[in-house]
Amino acid sequence: MEYMGMTNEQYKGFLLNELEDWEEALEKAKEEGAKETAKKAEKQIRKINKMLEF
Repeated sequence: MEYMGMTNEQYKGFLLNELEDWEEALEKAKEEGAKETAKKAEKQIRKINKMLEF
């Protein structure tokens, strides 16, 4: 059987899960005053949101 990859719906679901994880990380980083971690989380959130625009 050939592997066909993810469907668009599966990929979108994966991205939404990743987005949720990064949003939680951002919230924690802000609570703890971890500015560099917060910047990284914000960058990842922006990237995921761009990928979700399809």
